[in-house]
Amino acid sequence: MIKLFRLYTPLELTPAFVKEKTEEYKLTKKSVWNIDWLKDSLKGLSHGKCAYCECDLSKGSNYMEVEHFEDKHNNVEKVMEWDNLLPSCKHCNGHKSTHDVIAEPIVNPFIDDPRDHLYFQHYRYKSKDDKGRTTIEVLQLNSGERKMVDTRFEIGNALEDLIEDILDKYGAFKKNQTVRNRNKLTNSVNKMLLQCQPESEYAALCATVLHTSDDYRQIKADLKSDGLWSQEMEKMDSASYDICLFK
Repeated sequence: MIKLFRLYTPLELTPAFVKEKTEEYKLTKKSVWNIDWLKDSLKGLSHGKCAYCECDLSKGSNYMEVEHFEDKHNNVEKVMEWDNLLPSCKHCNGHKSTHDVIAEPIVNPFIDDPRDHLYFQHYRYKSKDDKGRTTIEVLQLNSGERKMVDTRFEIGNALEDLIEDILDKYGAFKKNQTVRNRNKLTNSVNKMLLQCQPESEYAALCATVLHTSDDYRQIKADLKSDGLWSQEMEKMDSASYDICLFK
């Protein structure tokens, strides 16, 4: 989970439209929020990912559902309120269901900074406080039903393999400083950093794996020493560090 920002309100979501659809929901209980432009706008806020677990909403069965942070059954006046809507996968939306976020608060990444409440340990979400603990339990973020921890392990392990491969490429470059070896090295470093950017799937996990790696710290120091650490790499390094879920 990463911090998200609600930078805009769709032009189509006028007060009159919100009122009309809210009244329609009260009368019919239809999913009046199931509108393509509304869902596209929400996905745009989260880089196309679930706001909670960060799975890619365009992959496989991870289709998007419009999630009402204050649940629609007990907060009917907020069924079309922009600030109450989040992009979610079926797993997270289904588990949250009608949970009362006022009585038992959970992390809202558009309001809270997940770093204040959650951290990763052995590919599992852990809590720093009651809000973090409730978030993990309500959303079932370590659930076995979708093999969420296994998925994180596979992604994190692949990233660690890439880090080791970069170490090998750096060794090859030091032995034979050709343009080809340099490009192989820097291309792999850029690929590694791209996986850890806010817009990437499971970005918080990847960033945390990266910045807790001694090998990565060594790679960064070596490339800086050799003048191969670019401004773009520094920018991506900083952006990834800002979303890490450290203990």
